[in-house]
Amino acid sequence: MPYFFCELNLSVGKIVSPAAEETRHLLLSHRVRVGETVKLQGSDKKRFFAEVVKAEKNLLELKCVQELPIPSEPKVGLVLFQAVIAEKALDFILQKGTELGLQKIMLFNAKNTAAKLSKEKFAGRKQRWEKILTGAAKQSERVVWPELEFVINNDLLKKQFEDCGRVYLTAINGGRPSPKADGGKIGIIVGPEGGFSEAEMLEFKALPNVRTLTLGPVLLRAETAALAAISGIRMVVGY
Repeated sequence: MPYFFCELNLSVGKIVSPAAEETRHLLLSHRVRVGETVKLQGSDKKRFFAEVVKAEKNLLELKCVQELPIPSEPKVGLVLFQAVIAEKALDFILQKGTELGLQKIMLFNAKNTAAKLSKEKFAGRKQRWEKILTGAAKQSERVVWPELEFVINNDLLKKQFEDCGRVYLTAINGGRPSPKADGGKIGIIVGPEGGFSEAEMLEFKALPNVRTLTLGPVLLRAETAALAAISGIRMVVGY
């Protein structure tokens, strides 16, 4: 069973009620009963075994009985710069990227992006996307989940590359990742369905900290390329 959130700080012996959504999930989906134990994480990111002391129609009370160790986050932070793609495929990247330890996901429009994203559309969809991220974090027992941002143009996108010691641009004829993290974070650029235009590839390649990354000779779907790149770099630079 994944852990659940509580909006309060927790300590041994404290009795709390989770937020309404978490309470509904525990009562209706997991059907918890008095005496059962669940994992609960507080706003201060401390995690506990909590015993169910009251379970009624719309009321759940949990008593923290034992503090749990917190799983460590990857030492090397990965940032995914993902061109906007079809919604179902993007949902998949958000979920699996969280499980694979991404620190940040930055969305942007590429020339071949079929349905362009705007600031307004991003704001309207962000809450649903955040639910995917938090759900994946709970399922994989990560303490935190990736930041999710959107940039409106390539100039702002390239500015974000400066926070990364190295940025890998996925390409069929690319190179291999270095075992050295080069300091700071590592970025991964993945294109949309249809790939990047030649002009976009040249624009990215011209940047000093950008290197191409091969994912093999086979053309991959965008969501497959993203997860292959994340996994491949993790295996080389470590966790």
